[in-house]
Amino acid sequence: MKKILLSVLLLLVSFGSVVNAKTTTTYINLEDLTYSTNQKDTKSIKEYESYDEFLKDYQSNSLPSIYITNFLFDGVSTVKTPDLDDFIENDSNDTKIDALKIKVINVNAVGNYEFTGEIKGAMLAVNTNGLKGEINLILNGVTLDTDSKKAPAIYVYNKDKTYTDCKVTISTVSGTKNYLEGGKLKKVSLIGTDEYDTYSQYYSGDSLTNYQKYSSYYGIYTKDEIQNILFATVQSDQEDLRDGDPYYFYKASGAVSSDIDLYFEGEGFLQVTSKNKEGIETKGNLSFTGGKGDYVIFAEDDCLNTTTANTMDQNIHNDIVIDVSSLLASVSIDADEGDAIDSNGTLTINGGKIYAFANPNSGDAGLDSQKGTYINGGTIIATGNMADAISNESKQNYLFASFNTVASDTLIAIKDPDDQLIAAFQTSRKIQNLLYSSPDLKAKSYKLYTGGMIEGEEENGLYTNIQSYSGGEELSYRNIGSMSQVSSTNSFGILLIWIVEIVLFVGLSTFYIIRKKRSVNAS
Repeated sequence: MKKILLSVLLLLVSFGSVVNAKTTTTYINLEDLTYSTNQKDTKSIKEYESYDEFLKDYQSNSLPSIYITNFLFDGVSTVKTPDLDDFIENDSNDTKIDALKIKVINVNAVGNYEFTGEIKGAMLAVNTNGLKGEINLILNGVTLDTDSKKAPAIYVYNKDKTYTDCKVTISTVSGTKNYLEGGKLKKVSLIGTDEYDTYSQYYSGDSLTNYQKYSSYYGIYTKDEIQNILFATVQSDQEDLRDGDPYYFYKASGAVSSDIDLYFEGEGFLQVTSKNKEGIETKGNLSFTGGKGDYVIFAEDDCLNTTTANTMDQNIHNDIVIDVSSLLASVSIDADEGDAIDSNGTLTINGGKIYAFANPNSGDAGLDSQKGTYINGGTIIATGNMADAISNESKQNYLFASFNTVASDTLIAIKDPDDQLIAAFQTSRKIQNLLYSSPDLKAKSYKLYTGGMIEGEEENGLYTNIQSYSGGEELSYRNIGSMSQVSSTNSFGILLIWIVEIVLFVGLSTFYIIRKKRSVNAS
């Protein structure tokens, strides 16, 4: 009996150790770059002063779970700042290649990492190659600014864009405000002149014109290394390739970028500001889960974006799912282009206050998806100059209107057929399309008005809980495509009702005609 009790006790202790091991959190203070696992004993995060020092620990498999470098390392080669003369014999057309000059805080193991404090001129890089398990990046009052170094503030990387063994989540602590600023990083693989014969089918001529397309180059790789490059996953158009052009290139353009699926959760506030391109972009799926958390994304291109992962066998269209407390996605009015929310797969909104404002100077949409947009809950206002269809399988009604053009700072009021005011919206930019969805949309048609006087609660231009509205002129608008002003929550159900109504109409009409004929014959 004692042996049994002892075994059970040992099992419980072992189980407790496993649980504790899984839930251990590393606390990182960005202001002094120290860390601890119990918030009592602090240690300095190891910083590698040279590549050789780093390589020694890498080759002996003794890298810490978190460490600092002044370069990104992909497990192949790094850091050399070469001259094109090394690869191209015509030095008269030499183009400068810049190495990445930024402090990189590297996460290199699964686990929980809670960050506090502020740091400038640095980025957070998460290496998920070969890792199995979960990496949770917990933001607890963080300001992370790359200081215009043209790199993402957070970059989750993996050479396999379909990798699912490692799940990465970015979460915010309740009551905290967190700020991430950055965006854009480019790395190009150049094939050496001694490899031209091997790749001759891709090259012709000696023009270096296409080098002007790329402002920065990171890393030089050989034939043996090229299949395992962290960044090189996209092949240039073969028709445009010239002797000396980049054969492979890759860009991570977001302020937050990920090569694999990325998850956001938590109850705090997170603002992501892109100084160059996208706000948050992934090569995998992008999810905001939990129905909590407040997000603000400012971008110079798409605020939220998933791309298509090109594999040997297929093209994978990656999805966006949103269920939050609130999310504002606003493309800069000075940008050249940009959708507010752009999914190359499906876009599903399940809840929250969603504000999606596309670039006003291009053919972009507030909500854009390649495989269908589904609105199942929340209050959504989206504007742009283009519009993608909303799926009739959506569970919530929506109003979708198109105008010639509505100027910036215009008040648009939405009324039901009984002239009851449902909502109002003050535009922050010129628009041609407006989408509004809310649980309050019950009618089959609505009237839109511009101008007038309004009193109510306003957030990001959207008025709700309106106390009064007066004046305004009815705004003429058109439905987009064949959609009605308010979509049905169930297209099959409406179709079934129509069929029943038609059958009843035909049946009653037939009955009436037959009865009338009988009456005439009787006479």
